[in-house]
Amino acid sequence: MKKVNITISSLCLFLVFSCISITGIAQNKNDFKTTTINKRIKDFPEQYSKATPIDAFISLSNITANGKMSMMREYSSYSIYQSFSKKRTPDREVPEEEKNNILNWKIREYIIYRDSVAAVICTINETNSSHLILYFSKENGEWLFANENEEGEFVDAQNKATNYLPTLASYIPRMEVLKQTPKDTVNFTKYIKTHGKQPKNYVLEKLAKHKLVIYGEMHKRAASWDLLRQIIADPKFAETTGTVFMEFGSYNQEEFDRFYEQKELDKSILLNIFGRQQLAGWTDKGQFDFMIALRELNKKLSNNKKIKVVFADNQIPWPSIKTAEEFQSQLKKSKDRNTQMADIIQQTIQSSKDSRNSLFIVGFGHGYKSHIPGTYSTPLGQIPALSAGAQLAERFTDNDIFSIFPHCASIGNNGEMGGKLRNGLYDYAFEMNGNIPIAFDLKNSPFGKEPFDGMIPMKFDPKAGSYSNNYDGYIFFEKLEDEEKSTPLLELFTDDFVNEIKRRAAIIGMMNLYDIPTKDLNKEHIINTLKRYDTGKVWNFDE
Repeated sequence: MKKVNITISSLCLFLVFSCISITGIAQNKNDFKTTTINKRIKDFPEQYSKATPIDAFISLSNITANGKMSMMREYSSYSIYQSFSKKRTPDREVPEEEKNNILNWKIREYIIYRDSVAAVICTINETNSSHLILYFSKENGEWLFANENEEGEFVDAQNKATNYLPTLASYIPRMEVLKQTPKDTVNFTKYIKTHGKQPKNYVLEKLAKHKLVIYGEMHKRAASWDLLRQIIADPKFAETTGTVFMEFGSYNQEEFDRFYEQKELDKSILLNIFGRQQLAGWTDKGQFDFMIALRELNKKLSNNKKIKVVFADNQIPWPSIKTAEEFQSQLKKSKDRNTQMADIIQQTIQSSKDSRNSLFIVGFGHGYKSHIPGTYSTPLGQIPALSAGAQLAERFTDNDIFSIFPHCASIGNNGEMGGKLRNGLYDYAFEMNGNIPIAFDLKNSPFGKEPFDGMIPMKFDPKAGSYSNNYDGYIFFEKLEDEEKSTPLLELFTDDFVNEIKRRAAIIGMMNLYDIPTKDLNKEHIINTLKRYDTGKVWNFDE
């Protein structure tokens, strides 16, 4: 999304559907009704109503202009309202200049599709021709905020809105499905008591049976990395598993091999790799410690049992990027991340002489098997590919690829949270089982038959299907309310690395990082910020 003066999402830190493919839905021009407005927000009386799309748009604009952000939840669609918690969207003081800017937005027109969804297009910067599109869905007779986009030219905004509205309309029946929760909970508790297994043994069992086990993880989760260290420490692991694929930039492979082969442990090599992973580095200490544990295990194994670690992801090769032009060129020629990971995994497995199976540790958003295009993984201008999990299941067989989902809340890639899975049903079942760590198959289970709601960017898509349509296994670690945030990798931030972050930020024109101007960054500020944000409980379910 391009940066503008102020939008609803930039205030609420929320934009969940911008990466979803909106192609493939047939359109009939008679299904659209367009009404021209050409009035500024200040030309309307201040009001708070959901009676029409324009009423709802004026209401949201006034909420934003007056800093009444705690009202956002009641004006938002079922599809996003849980992200507007009291903690995330407190009321705020709005500077007079900012308020006047919002009230001067010019509403150009609104488009209604089948009297179920609507888009309101307004000009927010007449000098630079910037247009904001707010989308609304009609739920229980009220028009509620459902999404937003931004576009430059007015005609482009019209086209984007017209293309997206049928997709948004297709979400409404799925919303109704997700609102319903089975009242009979006995089958869920009975299933895990009968079929549940200790997580370490469960994963080892699957590694012995399947060509590739996709361990879907939620990044920076201590309990998950603790489990993975237990798994590789078990002698059965090296007997069944010859390759571990990881979600790190493949251009780092040679450097990681050097780290792996060093006689003595040299953390500086691995820290350098973690610093390359994203613009500001990768701070998952659990993953850092896991890679060290995997290296130490390999040192103890005989040559014919050593485990190969393969980096499969496509990340920006920061060491070779010197200018903004080189950065843009790299973006244009980049491959879809899901496709690259699937390609490298397929090539490695098919060319390997090792008869053992493989483990792929990756964010669970890359591991699902349903045929919904991946999100946050596709370079601008390219059509999103299927997830790595879906591609691999096609390239091998579905039984070859066993994908595991980790219990969590319904979440999005930007940190937004959509409440407990299946409206708390799963958590209740685990509570009735004593909240002990447990893992089980989803196929033919009551859990597997439930509509999938683990990922905000896809759960309202009618193609999302059930849990068993997306994953094969399920792991529960601990009661969500008890889960503590993991310790960040603070030793990454040296003076030299902070200067490197500044260099990268200058290349892409990023003016702020870690809540301050990028030019003022220093390691003490970054470390203190990480300590402040990465303490306390992981999950926040406040109303």
